Amino acid sequence: MTELPFVSIIVVNYNSGQYLTNCVRSIMASTYPKKNLVIVDNASQDHSVEKMLSEFPNVKLIVNRYNLGYAAAGNAGIKSTNDNFIVVMNPDIFVESTWLEELVKAADRIPRGAFFQPKILLMDNPRVLNSAGNMIHIAGFGICRGIGAYDTEEFQESEVCYTSGACMLIRREALQEIGPLEDLFFLYGEDKDWGWRALMMGWQSIYVPSSRTLHKWGSSLGETPRKFYLLEFERLASISKNYSKRTLLLLMPVIVTVELWVLVYAALMGWLGEKLQSYVDLFRDRSLIIERRSVIQKGRVVADRALVKRFVTRIEHPYLGPAADVLNQLTSRMHRIVANSI
Repeated sequence: MTELPFVSIIVVNYNSGQYLTNCVRSIMASTYPKKNLVIVDNASQDHSVEKMLSEFPNVKLIVNRYNLGYAAAGNAGIKSTNDNFIVVMNPDIFVESTWLEELVKAADRIPRGAFFQPKILLMDNPRVLNSAGNMIHIAGFGICRGIGAYDTEEFQESEVCYTSGACMLIRREALQEIGPLEDLFFLYGEDKDWGWRALMMGWQSIYVPSSRTLHKWGSSLGETPRKFYLLEFERLASISKNYSKRTLLLLMPVIVTVELWVLVYAALMGWLGEKLQSYVDLFRDRSLIIERRSVIQKGRVVADRALVKRFVTRIEHPYLGPAADVLNQLTSRMHRIVANSI
C-alpha cells in the first residue's frame, strides 16, 4: 500500500448512554491518521448524542426520525461516505490505539478480504474473549469463536465464516458483489448473513488478533424474549435465502431436528409465542425473501459443497442448555450422512 487510505468509521447508536462518548473518545485517541467518523443515531431518547457532541462537536451526525434498526442505519451510514474502506461498529466498543492500523494492514495483505475483525475482548474482563471471529452452524446459528474463554492467543490471524458486527472493517469494492446489510433484520444476524453472502461470492472474512478492542457484551437486550425472536427470525431467513434448494432438501432432517429442539426450549422458557411469531413473520416477508434469494443465488460463484465444509456442526448455545451434547451428536451424524451429496 503506497499511501494510507482514508477510512470512514460508522458508529450506529441507540440509547447507549456514556458508552457512545467513551467509544468516540477512544476512536479519536487512536493513532491511524486518516479517519472520518460518522454517528448514525436511531432516534435516541437518552441524550447520549448530545453528551457526545458536547465533547466532540465536529463529529458528523446522521439522525434518523425513528429507530431503523442496526442494519438499515448501518446502510445509511455507508451510503453517506465515499472512502474505499469503512468500519461499522457498536457504540459500546472501546478501541486500543493501533486497532485501525492493524486492520488496514491486513486488508492490504489480503486483497480478497471483504471483512476484517479485531480481537474483541470483554470490557468487564479484558482477559476474556468475546469473539475471535465467528463461525456458522449448519442450522444457521452464529457462533462466536472463543467466547467466554481466557485469551491465550490460541486463535491466530485466519479466515473465519464471518466477522462480528460489533466492529469490522469493510472493503467497499466487495459490497458491489455482496450487497448491503440485510435490512430485513432489525437487530442481530446481519453480520452473519453478510459474511455468508461474502463466502458465496468468493470473498473472505478475516480475524486480525493484532487489532484489539473491548466490548460491553450483552448491554443491549440481554437474554430476553425479544432477542430470542430476533435471532430466530434472522436464522430462518438466512437459511431460506442463502442455501440452494438442493442443500435445503438434504439438510432438512438437521434443520427440522434443531427446530423441534428450539421449540421445546421456547416452551420451557415461556417464549413459545415469540418462536411462533418468527414463523408468522417469515411467511409475511416471503415475497421479499424469495426476491432476495433469487438475486443471491444467481450471483453466487461458490457452491454450497465448498461452503458447508467450513460450517460447524457442534454448538454451545443458551437455547440448548445441557441438552446440547445430545443435539450435537444427532446433527453431526445426520450431516455426515448427507455431506458428500451436497
